[in-house]
Amino acid sequence: MSLDNSPFVDRLNTNYVPSDPEVLEIRALLAEPEIQLARIDAQIEKMETALAQLKEQRASLKRPIDAHKVLLSPIRRIPHDVLVEIFLACLPSKHHALIDPTQAPMLLGRVCRHWSRVAYSTPMLWRSMHIPPPSYLHTPPNILLRLEKIVEDWLERSGTCALALSIFDPGNFSHNLERHPLVSRLLPFSRRLRHLAITGDVAFFRPLLCLGSEDLPLLKEY
Repeated sequence: MSLDNSPFVDRLNTNYVPSDPEVLEIRALLAEPEIQLARIDAQIEKMETALAQLKEQRASLKRPIDAHKVLLSPIRRIPHDVLVEIFLACLPSKHHALIDPTQAPMLLGRVCRHWSRVAYSTPMLWRSMHIPPPSYLHTPPNILLRLEKIVEDWLERSGTCALALSIFDPGNFSHNLERHPLVSRLLPFSRRLRHLAITGDVAFFRPLLCLGSEDLPLLKEY
């Protein structure tokens, strides 16, 4: 008998309590369907095992296929000079480049080794920079040292390019320090400064403000 025609259909999903004879009757009704259910469960388990094996085989086959397809990517065949022009076009046009790993030029060095080599060997990508205001009073020393290293590396990558820099420090400088560390990082590159925008306490930037014309031969905007 199909359970669709069970005499207990009207009792299902209720609080009905079957009598002892009805318990025996229900058990008898369930015997064959439970055998069928077990048979179907076994088939499902067998199919799921086969499906898992097929998925594993597919993944093993797809990995090398995808790896080889990457070699066919058009971007890999772009000439070096064209790739450099694309990178330069990624730079912001309305402000100096930011020290931000999610934006050019820093982002370009994080995509792959090839892009990293091209980006780090293209001085024009690093000719402008905006230095954010570090809080020397509240930021852990290791984070500040990392920022100072980024600034130094950035300027080194700019090669011999004329520089456009901006630095904003409204009052986060610690007067316990003899010199503003980030300003100190800029001094060795003063002869390449063409545009320089500084905002903050004059005392913070005194080492820059005291430079003479012989130290700033390219400077056009201050």
